[in-house]
Amino acid sequence: MNTRFLNNHLLIRQCILAGSAVIGLAWLWSGTERPVQGVGQPDPIAVNIVRQYVAAEQRPRYQQLLQEFGRNKELPEGYELQALLALSHYPELRETRIRFIMDDVNIPLSSRPYWATLYRSAAQRTYLVVIDSRRDDDRAELLLRNQPFNAQTGVIGHELAHTVYYLDRSFFDILADAACQLSSCRIGFERDTDQRTVDYGLGWQRYDHSLFLRTSFGADPNAAANPGSAYMGPRELLDLMESNPAYQATLAQH
Repeated sequence: MNTRFLNNHLLIRQCILAGSAVIGLAWLWSGTERPVQGVGQPDPIAVNIVRQYVAAEQRPRYQQLLQEFGRNKELPEGYELQALLALSHYPELRETRIRFIMDDVNIPLSSRPYWATLYRSAAQRTYLVVIDSRRDDDRAELLLRNQPFNAQTGVIGHELAHTVYYLDRSFFDILADAACQLSSCRIGFERDTDQRTVDYGLGWQRYDHSLFLRTSFGADPNAAANPGSAYMGPRELLDLMESNPAYQATLAQH
């Protein structure tokens, strides 16, 4: 391809993206409340609560789960079962295109719509869940491969709670959400996602993930999360479950 043409093409693309970002930021900072319609409101009767997923017990269900929840999904190698178990809690995602990507990204897990599909309707977009594959520091416990099976299912479920949220977001809403990640509103954004994870029945799995990390890093698991923390601690997650009638039968197992 002609180098001058390629450079012009890249410049035009950057201008379009920059212009879209400015519009989204202006809308975010205008003070308009962002509408969230139908997000985090699963049918309470349909919510499935499992205190602990055990790999050996769940493997016989793999083909059934794959057939029911694996359509339009690129599952993460080595974590296919955990991803399918998490997906089974989100019926809205049954037909949604989701790619799980393993890469050296220096962020434990993240999720977002694939940029090339942003202009499509929510149902026609592709969504990404990116999983870090390598850490060179002393926080190796953040890697998915170093966490217990139930906790792995929980943190993948947290990322899928983001995906469910994006199903109700327009192109400009998503730009505003991206801008939110660069400001203090990220704290509320992530804590709302933890709430959504609990509402969809993955509270115990997210609890075990939070408990594992707290214990691994020597923090008091019973203490509330720091005020500036974007993620709920075990005590806060347990409080949410105790106030949710769907969890009552499993609280006795705690």
